[in-house]
Amino acid sequence: MSAELKRDYEIGEELGRGRFGVVRRCTSRATGEAFAVKSVDRSQLADDLDRELAQLEPKLGQLASAGNPGVVRVHAVYEDEAWTHTVMDLCSGPDLFEWVASRRGAPVPEPVAAAIIAQVAQALALCHRRGVAHRDVKPDNILVDAAAAEDDDEGEGEEAAPRARLADFGSAAWVGVGGLGRAEGLVGTPHYVAPEVVAGGEYGAKADVWSAGVVMYALLSGGALPFDGESAAEVLAAVMRGSVRFPPRLFGGVSAAAKDLMRRMICRDVWRRLTAEQVLAHPWILSGGGARTMKQPT
Repeated sequence: MSAELKRDYEIGEELGRGRFGVVRRCTSRATGEAFAVKSVDRSQLADDLDRELAQLEPKLGQLASAGNPGVVRVHAVYEDEAWTHTVMDLCSGPDLFEWVASRRGAPVPEPVAAAIIAQVAQALALCHRRGVAHRDVKPDNILVDAAAAEDDDEGEGEEAAPRARLADFGSAAWVGVGGLGRAEGLVGTPHYVAPEVVAGGEYGAKADVWSAGVVMYALLSGGALPFDGESAAEVLAAVMRGSVRFPPRLFGGVSAAAKDLMRRMICRDVWRRLTAEQVLAHPWILSGGGARTMKQPT
């Protein structure tokens, strides 16, 4: 472990372990504030793409998170011969996948789903403007803080939306300021990945919007996904066909406006697909998932 890191932070218990790295709790020796540190042993990475991503992750994470409340913030990066240590916000809440699973199949109410998707779209819009495509938007990479929602709630008996933040830039790519450049490489997670990524060749930041649309589908259906299969290959084949359906047993109570937004996000034609900025301007988002229209005085 880097001497500079140990000089600045006291390293605590392990919080989790991924394919490439280990995450531990750490405490700033200067302020006593608690953070998380992700340590990646680059010497263990045999694959060229993995090595490139491990090198880019802390830099793109810093760029994406500075002044972006919808992204888990990167505070410091320490590198030595073999290791990269990234110090970031310590997030206590579950991820969105666990949060949805805890509802046991109950769909997320539209106003709550709209608040979550608005936070994700806002975070992505800022990332894309700065030239960062996340490339692995999925519920497991969106951390939620339900406690913050309870504090903000006005106690009307309605469910409060949690604070949602995008995490894990381990698959991120640089797509040029304004997000108008291109990336390549098959990265992401089968159920959430956009068809143009699966097809090979180059693609742009709108691949993240497709993935966010799949997240929205999972929220409103209580955890069901639009593209499924028995194996990764079957899932990817379904993604390539790319026609999104809304079975009445899952979406009977979902508004036409919500379905319209999902169709525009999970849209095979990239040129017709919305940008993250355009998602924020959609009537369903602007109405707070219908909450603002419902609450008008009678």
